[in-house]
Amino acid sequence: MTATPTARRTVGAATSRGPNRPRNADAHAHHVHHGVLAAAVVDGTGSGREVVEFAAVAATTAARVAARRTPVLGLVAAAEAWTEPLSDAPGPDGAVVVASVRPGGHWRIAWAGDSAAYGLKDDGALRRFTSPHTVGEELRRAGAAEAEAAAHDHQLLHSLARVPVGGVEGVEAIARLLVLASDGLKLPPGDFAALLAGHGHDPGHCAELLVEAAREHGSRDDVTVLVLPYPGTGAVPEPESEERR
Repeated sequence: MTATPTARRTVGAATSRGPNRPRNADAHAHHVHHGVLAAAVVDGTGSGREVVEFAAVAATTAARVAARRTPVLGLVAAAEAWTEPLSDAPGPDGAVVVASVRPGGHWRIAWAGDSAAYGLKDDGALRRFTSPHTVGEELRRAGAAEAEAAAHDHQLLHSLARVPVGGVEGVEAIARLLVLASDGLKLPPGDFAALLAGHGHDPGHCAELLVEAAREHGSRDDVTVLVLPYPGTGAVPEPESEERR
C-alpha cells in the first residue's frame, strides 16, 4: 500500500494492489488550479502494462481539466485521449470518478462505471452519490435477488471507452468530507461512516485505514481511496498536483 505524504494536509490517498494481481491498475490524481481543487480515481480493466499506463494518464488528464473546467469535461478529455474511433481493436478501458470543488460546500461529481463517490454529511451520515453502471445494479433495480445481482457486479455497462457513445453522468452534492474510490473499496456502511467520522481530520491516515478495512472485509481487488475534506473545513488546497498509481 502506498500513500501520498506531500498531500496529507488536504488530500488523503492510499492504494493497494490486489493480492493475486501482477500490477495495480488503479490510479489517482489531484490538481489545484486558481484555488479550485479537483481529483480523480481510475480503475483500469485488467492488469497489463498498457492498462496501468492508461489509468495513470486518464486520472491526471481528468483531474487537470476538471480543475479548469468541470468534472464532466475532465472525464470526456480523459476518454478522448485513448479512444480509437477508426479502429476495431479494443483499447485499454476502465471505470472513473472525478470531482471538483464549488463554492458553498458543493462538489461537482462525474463518473462512468463503478468507481464511486461517497460523502460524510454534517450529521455524520454516509451517502453514496454515484450509482454503479453495472449489470448487477441493473438487476437489483429490476428486483433480482442480491446473490444473482452480486454475481454480475463486475460487468460494466459504462466506462471510459464508452463515453463517446454513452455520454457522462454527473451530479452536484454537498459534503464536508468526500471519498473517491475504486470498486475494490467494499465496506459495511456503518464501518465506513465510523472510520470517516473518527479519522477524517487526518485524510492521509483515514485513506490508509479505509484500504486496510477493505482488505479485512475480504476485498481481493486493487483498492484506491482519496479522502477530500471540503476546503475551509480544516484543510486548504495546496498549489500543486499529485499523481500516483
